[in-house]
Amino acid sequence: MGLALHELYEISGLIIRNALYEEYIPTTKDLHLLKKDEPQVYETYWEVLFHFHICGQTTGWRNRGVKQISWTSYLFNDLNDKNVPVIRLAPSTDEEIRKKISASASSYTIESNEDTLKLDTVFESFHHQAKISISDKALLAGFLTLWLKRYVMPTLPHEVIVANVVYPAVLLAHGKLISLLPVMVACI
Repeated sequence: MGLALHELYEISGLIIRNALYEEYIPTTKDLHLLKKDEPQVYETYWEVLFHFHICGQTTGWRNRGVKQISWTSYLFNDLNDKNVPVIRLAPSTDEEIRKKISASASSYTIESNEDTLKLDTVFESFHHQAKISISDKALLAGFLTLWLKRYVMPTLPHEVIVANVVYPAVLLAHGKLISLLPVMVACI
């Protein structure tokens, strides 16, 4: 007994056409094209990645990603307190940024060759991005990373969100249609 994709589409309303859902980190070439063709998507992608790295540096990396509860708590303060309304991520002050940098690694070193970046390339801290209020699109994309990883494509390790899921979440946040139904069915 089973259901065909078109029957699942009728039940769920999830898309079965258009671009297939794929978790990956865009290459430098892809990013250059994205910046030229879709500058808003490009800016949102980088904004979410900055916050992803800030969360990872402040809460600790786990299996090359961040724990779902850490990401959720980072984006939406006081989420665990049922007596307080959920509030979105607020911009950090200079003092908060200094504390976060001193409490975590102040730089990021590439652990393997990534596109045109060589092994051991060092990036300065991403924490200064937190001075800027997170945009609505980036906040939505951040929420969608959690939703995609938890409900659509729950792959191992289940409690961790990896950077590969950021790009499809950003596309969804910008209204780009991605075929989620085949992926969701494949995970059943």
